[in-house]
Order: sequence, then C-alpha cells, then structure tokens
Amino acid sequence: MRRFYIIIAIAVVLALASLGLYLGLAGRPGVTQEDNKVVVASPHPIEFMKPLINEFESETGIVVEVKKCGTSEAIDMMTSGEDVDLLWGGSVLSVGAYNDYFMPYISQNYDSFASEFKNLGNGITCFTDVPSVLMVNTDLIGDIKIEGYEDLLNPALTGKIAFADPGKSSSSFEQLVNMLYAMGDGNPDNGWDYVEALAHQLQGNLLTSSSAVYEGVSAGKYIVGLTFEEAAITMLKTGKHVKIIYMNEGVVSTPDGLYINKNAGHVDNAKAFVDFMTDEHVQKYISNNLGRRSVRGDVTASSLVSPKSDINIIEVDKKLVIGSKKEWTSRFSELMGGTDE
Repeated sequence: MRRFYIIIAIAVVLALASLGLYLGLAGRPGVTQEDNKVVVASPHPIEFMKPLINEFESETGIVVEVKKCGTSEAIDMMTSGEDVDLLWGGSVLSVGAYNDYFMPYISQNYDSFASEFKNLGNGITCFTDVPSVLMVNTDLIGDIKIEGYEDLLNPALTGKIAFADPGKSSSSFEQLVNMLYAMGDGNPDNGWDYVEALAHQLQGNLLTSSSAVYEGVSAGKYIVGLTFEEAAITMLKTGKHVKIIYMNEGVVSTPDGLYINKNAGHVDNAKAFVDFMTDEHVQKYISNNLGRRSVRGDVTASSLVSPKSDINIIEVDKKLVIGSKKEWTSRFSELMGGTDE
C-alpha cells in the first residue's frame, strides 16, 4: 500500500532563542541537525498533533519529523526496521501484542499516573484515556434515533455508516471490542451475531483509516460513524455539524500510548518526547483544549467531555483482547467478505 507521509515539522529557526540553541548544537563536536530530531509515527489527527509538536520543539529544540499513518502501518514500519523512533498513538489493546518491539522505559512522570494507567507493559507509556463513541451528522440524521449500537441496524442507515477496517485502525479495533462486549452482555463470544448484522449494514464499504470515518461523517458522506471521542470533539470545535453519542449499551474507554522503538536511532530524544507529552502542563493543555482525557491523577477532566459518571463504562479482559486481536480481525474480515478495502 502506498504511504503518504506528512512531514508536520521541519528544521526552522522561529526565534532568537531557537537560533542560539541551533548554533550551540552546531558548534559542538559530533552533534548535527540530523542528531537533533525525533521520528514519530502517528495516527493522531493533524489538528491534534500540531500545537503539541510546536510546543515540544520550542521548549526542547528537538525537531519532530512525523510520519502520518495508521496504527498497523506504524507497527509495520517499526518491525521492519524503518527509521521510526516511536509510535505516538494506538490503543494499548491494539498495540499491546507488539510489546517486545518496544524499548522498556519508565517516564519521569509515571508516579503521577492514575493507578489504572500503570503496569500495562514495560514498553507502554499511557498517553490519554480514549472512549469509543458514535459521531452523527446533525444535518443528515433527521428523525432517525441513534442512542447506541442497536440503533445502527435501522434500515434507514444501511450503507450510510462509516467504519474503518479494525485490522488497520486501532480506534476501529476498539469499536469492535466495544460492540463484542456491549452486545454480548460482557461475553465477547455472544457479540458476534450483532457484529454480523452490522457488517451487513456496511454494505461492503470498509474504510482504510480512522480519519476517513470522522472526516467522512463531518463532510456529509455518512450519517453516522464509529470513532473515538477526541476526533468527534475536534470536528465540533472546527464548526462541523456533528454530535457525540455515548452508546447506551456500554462504552469501553482505553488508553492510547507512547511506544519507543527498541531500535530507535534517537533514543534520548524519544524519551524526552514521552516525558514532555505526559508532563502535567501538557496534559492539562490536552484536557482543557484538545478534548482528551488525561492519564494523570492530578489533571481533571475537561468540560469538553462528558463526565465518566454519566457514561455507562464497561470493562474488558485486556489479556484476552490482546491475545485475540488477530482472530477477531480475521473473523470480521470474513463477515465483510474478506475485503480489506
């Protein structure tokens, strides 16, 4: 598959301070511009990444090169030896099976993490807490009721639902896990009847990236999409005519992470990136301005999101999910007729 890498940040001198830092580095023996960068693969929306990268570059002088891609593609790059220092994004349920490819690292902010975001793997640093949601186009929905998964089986929505391939998108894999547990009443084996019915509703249209879901709904290509909370909030903040639905059958909220490649070429810079993104002031900014939930115990949830106490949060067996990813994504593909498109 062709990859389209979006280089979000390049080496520029933004101010005298940055110029001084650059000249200082250039004057040191053995230190070059090439050394002073970090290569990040990420599925995050550009609108989400941009302010954080700008602040990181400004504070550290380290240049961030971003390869914008889906989670599975990022994993492929890391496991095949491509020049990637870390993966920024991807849920721990989707990525956890690849822990052996990640460098063990404990962030300097680890002690401030809430307990549920600790001890998930030596190579896993939690970044934000991400609930799965439905996003509805308010211009198209009319009087169709959508309060949860069951409502997606309405014949009026046939062929008008946006969903990405859970084998390629970690947020879509999260949705698959969510519906298996929610519609299986806590037993994922009992949720496949619903998944089969939803696959029929998709009419063979399976998108290839998470961004195609929220962008497609906000652009009016689809009435509803299965996505993640922050993407929907980002669309709302940019003036799109959408609304967020927390599924009444239950919502799975899983952290995404920061994962340093064990073969990273810029290890110290990658560690600095992880520490910066989990720092208190950055996590507060993310919570207050970007619609994400912090993994730190000392950062309160944003007013942009619904309190968890108002959401029917359901738990999953993390080990079972991580160990079942290949089987579940293959089974879903079979229900879709074996398509990868």
